[in-house]
Amino acid sequence: MSAVTTEVAWLVGRYAFLGLLYLFVLLVLRALVAELRGEPVAHQPARLEPVARPAPVPSATGRPAERTEAPPEPVRPPPAWSGPLPPRLIVVESPDPVALPIGTTINLTAVTTVGRGAHNSVALPADQFASTNHALVFVREGCVYARDRGSTNGTLVNGERIDGEVPLQDGDRITVGTTVLRYGGGSVPEDSPPEAIHG
Repeated sequence: MSAVTTEVAWLVGRYAFLGLLYLFVLLVLRALVAELRGEPVAHQPARLEPVARPAPVPSATGRPAERTEAPPEPVRPPPAWSGPLPPRLIVVESPDPVALPIGTTINLTAVTTVGRGAHNSVALPADQFASTNHALVFVREGCVYARDRGSTNGTLVNGERIDGEVPLQDGDRITVGTTVLRYGGGSVPEDSPPEAIHG
């Protein structure tokens, strides 16, 4: 190959490289100007990947298992109040008829606590068989429930010791220590916040 041919090839390659470099710079400048002006820049559309779905589990016969209907929702207990009066607790038996006379009515709120401690909504300081934090009565989804709070002697509803929470009906008797309270249904208060009934 002659020196002239080599020099020509070198010049062609050099100019081709410079041309590509200028083209690249021009494209970058054009994209920057378009972005500064707020013009849309052509982009390649994003590729959507198909969502993988779990394969149906074959049944014992080797065929895919058929869809089963969702189990029915649990039946909600009937509303535990009736009449125009607010729901309330009425003292039926009391170890201290002077401090807590029989017939005393306590209107319920979203959460009503019962126990020997003075901080309770219904304080029973004279009841030596009641725990400091004995029981609570609370509202959830329009129904009123009683729950024991881990008391020593337990909480009774209509003479039966409760485990967990029990929906109350008008006339139910709640025994805390030696104190007996009758639940009287009425217009239900608003639901209690969930954190209030964990105590």
